[in-house]
Amino acid sequence: MSAVLGVIEPAPAELPRTTRAAVMHGAGEPVEVTELALAPPRRGEVLVKMGASGVCQSDLSVWSGSLPNPMPMVLGHEGAGTVAALGAGVSTLMPGDHVVLSWLAQCGHCFYCLAGQPSLCESASSAMLRGTLLDSSTRYSRHGTPVHHMAGLGTFSEYCVVPAAAAVPVPDDIDIAQAALIGCGVLTGFGAAVNAARITAGESVAVLGCGGVGLNAIQGAQVCGARQIIAVDLHAERLQLARRLGATLALSPGESLVEQIREATEGRGADVAIEVAGRRESVRDSVRITRRGGRVVLVGAGPPDVRLDLPAFNGIVITEKTIIGSFYGSSWVPRDVRLLTDLYAAKRIKLGELITQTFGLDDIRPALDYCAAERGGRAVVVFSGDAGS
Repeated sequence: MSAVLGVIEPAPAELPRTTRAAVMHGAGEPVEVTELALAPPRRGEVLVKMGASGVCQSDLSVWSGSLPNPMPMVLGHEGAGTVAALGAGVSTLMPGDHVVLSWLAQCGHCFYCLAGQPSLCESASSAMLRGTLLDSSTRYSRHGTPVHHMAGLGTFSEYCVVPAAAAVPVPDDIDIAQAALIGCGVLTGFGAAVNAARITAGESVAVLGCGGVGLNAIQGAQVCGARQIIAVDLHAERLQLARRLGATLALSPGESLVEQIREATEGRGADVAIEVAGRRESVRDSVRITRRGGRVVLVGAGPPDVRLDLPAFNGIVITEKTIIGSFYGSSWVPRDVRLLTDLYAAKRIKLGELITQTFGLDDIRPALDYCAAERGGRAVVVFSGDAGS
């Protein structure tokens, strides 16, 4: 973080009044990179010059309409950049700070935050569903018409206004493209393993779906000391990457998956299964491959027809299996971002290896196609200029 004192904030006239951004106007319609009007940050907000933004399956789900959102909307919710200006009342950040953006600006004082469940924060969740900032308004507009922020951010934009609570400082020496991944994929996957599953040393863990989130569930399981980490994915490229990030066994899904996992776990099944793909088959398999008394953590953002179909007595009662939902890694964002940057500095987790392709903002459609093809780990949109340098 910047340690410079006495920084003079730019006068409002000096702030950028426009930004280039990737906008969608309706489900399934082409994504357009266009110029938008950009309002300055209000009280409790900051202006961020974006350095990089990861491309996530949730971006595709919004684009396809399987995750309904208000339109028009600036896509993107996994990003990092540099604080360019502060709104009134912001004392926790300074211009020049490098920050990871959180798509849940956790308030710290609502019922859920105080109950130790900040990933369910009431004010942040409401803003995310509205596609606005916390005050129910937007900072993007076009020809006087408001343009919404995906997940309260809208990071496929050269500049982004966000709540100060959504901008978490990180050390300057973390590459900005790598830092961007912490804001969604890393937090979600790592937190599912550490916060939701609460994996303990010596346990066996199966991760179903090894994209940008699942790979970090594998890293979380490794940090927790899991004895065996089984990666399950359709794509050989992702299974190879899973091996490099800590998986001890790599399997393809199919009719023999349950048998193979039981054979690898002394006939019982995995202690923990983490389902990330959000598909009917993988949700079903996550329960089947878990031992009696084991834990199933559901993470994948599947469409509404992805459901659990289990007999209550035979499926849950007599097996004593626990099924847990984990949203945003069940994370307290400021704490967990700090933990992740500390682990990265100690070389206990990897970030650079997660990035398998980079794109510019004008190549947003190829970037989305790359994600849709389920290739590699994470695609990242890197912005031109000196953001985060």
